[in-house]
Amino acid sequence: MKWIGGFGMAGVLVLVGCSGHPKEVRLVLDQPEAVLPGSFAQVSNVIEFRDGRLALADVRDRRFLFASFAGRIDTIGIHTDTLWPGDPAPGKHKLPGQVLHFRGDTVALVDFAAQRTTIWNEEGKFLAVLPTRPLGGTTNQALAYDTMGYAYKADYRAVMGGLEPGRSIAVDSAPVLRYAREDTVADTVARLRLPQFGDGKFGEEIKKVAVIFSPNDLFGVMPDGSLWVARASTNSLDWRSPSGTWTRGESFPYPKVRVTQADKDRFMDAAHRNGLPSAIDIQYPFADYKPPFLLGLSGRDHQVWLQRARPAGDSVPVYDVLGQDGRRLRVVQLPAGVMLEGFGKDGAVYAAIRNGDGRQKVVRFRLPG
Repeated sequence: MKWIGGFGMAGVLVLVGCSGHPKEVRLVLDQPEAVLPGSFAQVSNVIEFRDGRLALADVRDRRFLFASFAGRIDTIGIHTDTLWPGDPAPGKHKLPGQVLHFRGDTVALVDFAAQRTTIWNEEGKFLAVLPTRPLGGTTNQALAYDTMGYAYKADYRAVMGGLEPGRSIAVDSAPVLRYAREDTVADTVARLRLPQFGDGKFGEEIKKVAVIFSPNDLFGVMPDGSLWVARASTNSLDWRSPSGTWTRGESFPYPKVRVTQADKDRFMDAAHRNGLPSAIDIQYPFADYKPPFLLGLSGRDHQVWLQRARPAGDSVPVYDVLGQDGRRLRVVQLPAGVMLEGFGKDGAVYAAIRNGDGRQKVVRFRLPG
């Protein structure tokens, strides 16, 4: 059964269902209202300026860009292959990785290779380098900030690296740290469930590794300091207010997606493409079922978009959009192969679409109402 409502080219409402699950109303965004000129190798994320321009990082081409739908694309800063620790290197970057919007007209660029975050204004002028704080590890950069001057990161040091063969994992959660950008002391403001661990085979050696597709929690931060945690074990969303009060969301049902041999083959193929050795026998443990969600993004107006897990071969992304009370507000479907990249005012949704030549186009959808 399908019902299509009148949203013009912005989207359609579709009533869908599958065996054993109730039907749901799904908003399908199938026609972008605008396409950014030019193409990109690998878009990290997109932020929107007050005047409608965009800032983004192209990870593969190593570019930091400001762009407008009117046709202008400006390269911000100078790329360099060498950046020594401690060198302020004003206006330079090594590997632009993530773009963040701070208070007012300030923009942050997280440099994955130089392990630092630089500050710019909306005109593209370099302002400063954020001090590096060894809180939660120096190689684990903060990717979440609020407009009150706090940085947030999850501390996974207890389970990353250094495990002896046969050693068990002694912790079942990781703290989320919050600290002022100029401070050296952090507060624990949340805890994230860690994935399950199992035996991985690396040639003749057995090591404890995370079980692939095992559920683990996600977190994000809103500009006012509100923090959300998506709980994979219950498929629910909890919120922490800036004052520290928690609101626990109720779990909601989801279709369980079994991990198949095709899923395992795709994971291993991707791992080998990213440098996993092929000359030795490597075997990872896999979960029987996928978690309810695989990705989470902070939307506008205290909304969170959780991308549902889907079967191997299904390239259509579907998102559960949840509000600050943890309840589901709507279900949104994007075209096959599209990657959600960010949000803007008046219901703007930014995404990256892969071209036939393998490069990406950045497009803008518009939520109705």
